[in-house]
Amino acid sequence: MEINEFRINVSLIKRDSAARIAEIRLENSYVTPYVIDFTKENEFMKLDFGVVPDAASDIAPELYEALKARNKGIEVLTGLKAMPARRVVELITSIKKESAVKPIYAVAAATPSNLPILAYLGVDIFDNILAISRAYEGFYFTPWGELEVSSISNPPCQCEACREGLDVENVVRHNTAMLQNEAMLVRELIKREELRNYVEMKCKASPELTVMLRIADDQLKAYINAKYQKARFQRFRRSTAYFNTIESFSKPEVTYFFQRSAEVYSPKSKTVLLLPCSARKPYLTSKTHRTIRNAVGRLIRGVNEIIISSPLVVPRELELVYPAINYDTPVTGYWSEEEINFVAERLASILIKGEFETIIAHVEGGYSKAVEKALSIAGMDCIFTAEGNVLSSESLSRLRLELEKADKGAFDLYEEIFRHACLYQFGMEVGGRPRGRYPELELFDQRLRVARIDARYGCLEPDFMLAEKLLELDRYAVKIDDFDPKGTIFAPAVLEADSRIKPGDYVVFYNSTMIGVGRALMFGDEMVEATKGYAVEVRRKRRNREQ
Repeated sequence: MEINEFRINVSLIKRDSAARIAEIRLENSYVTPYVIDFTKENEFMKLDFGVVPDAASDIAPELYEALKARNKGIEVLTGLKAMPARRVVELITSIKKESAVKPIYAVAAATPSNLPILAYLGVDIFDNILAISRAYEGFYFTPWGELEVSSISNPPCQCEACREGLDVENVVRHNTAMLQNEAMLVRELIKREELRNYVEMKCKASPELTVMLRIADDQLKAYINAKYQKARFQRFRRSTAYFNTIESFSKPEVTYFFQRSAEVYSPKSKTVLLLPCSARKPYLTSKTHRTIRNAVGRLIRGVNEIIISSPLVVPRELELVYPAINYDTPVTGYWSEEEINFVAERLASILIKGEFETIIAHVEGGYSKAVEKALSIAGMDCIFTAEGNVLSSESLSRLRLELEKADKGAFDLYEEIFRHACLYQFGMEVGGRPRGRYPELELFDQRLRVARIDARYGCLEPDFMLAEKLLELDRYAVKIDDFDPKGTIFAPAVLEADSRIKPGDYVVFYNSTMIGVGRALMFGDEMVEATKGYAVEVRRKRRNREQ
């Protein structure tokens, strides 16, 4: 029986935005990202590869439609190496927008260099066709590119094939092993939600891959700006966000953070204090911020704060939200013009949104340059209090003097942290009294817990009080079959799901007898579309009160 004649089952195991580990079952089972070895007999040979490559869709669309690959349940892409980077990205992302479940097989496209970014875009299946052809052409795969076999005196690899010599058959085996190793590494990075960091590192060795990543980010940025609720990315992660390259500034979660924080930010004071970032996160736990706060004492109360970093601009109220809660960036003391402009534009938008009457900047070096640029953009004035080191006694004395004169608001910082986090995450306000030791905070309404800060992912974990409000508003809700869920809710049990849901989001699941809180493991529409796989990780549940 031909593959295009029967259904292909896909069972999700773990997602990292568009990339995923999944079990794909034809006659046998395969775990993605998977590399087909065409030196051996395999059932993928039964696929319909079409007569013309996908590159022909732009050149001769009618011919392409008549002769393209046709397979049920799997998208086979051919001729990607003949396409420009932009077209490759557009083709893959268009398929993922139509279906988050359907697996994508990129034929004769994979090298150790590009496999990670193709997986990051959403490709599930690769093959060793290029590994074979390049071996016969005299090229030897490395993690970063190729070497001419004729130039190698001592192979930089000690796999079994390399130890036996560099004849063509052994180079085929080596090249194939390099692809398989890369696929296994990508699998591990997906488990840890760290694939994006690795892709950025790989892309710096290739202009073509850098172009692909930038185009992918531009497309997603446009989609986030237009309709971010349904954009396919992950808002909250347990992995550290590294900002080591200019491409790091375009991470989807960073784009979302700037847009969403600008939307929800509503300060309670007419005075704002601008501060530098710290190596330790969250900022309030750092030595620098504790020293400043101890030096000014009660004068800081009722003053809003914004922390400046490269590339983040973080209102204090949102410092427990990802990626502000968990990121790292190189500290050299030098800010490039690109960094200054990037940060200044975003700082200016936050200052304008806050409608502050007094701006106090306790910053130095590159931070000062970014603030000056932001003030120019916003048409606002500022008082600088630091000369040299922000922790010097002279600088702190000036800061105390300005805070004494400042017009202050009336608010509790921890309450504002919960209010802003709930607005950011769920689009609704929440009230109550915070308890706990920062950052392990909980919010209570009298004796009932409303929510807690999940510092691992940088988000709120709702308790039943907040969950019921979300269900009333039909936000981040998942309707399931009538059964008592245990540790995991599988996709076949999902009847309806909010399309705004992204992997890593906290959701409310319910049926006629149960209500509970869990973490989404799929996109909302994927939960409904998928026939297999993990959909929601159960955190807490109870019987409905009406029962």
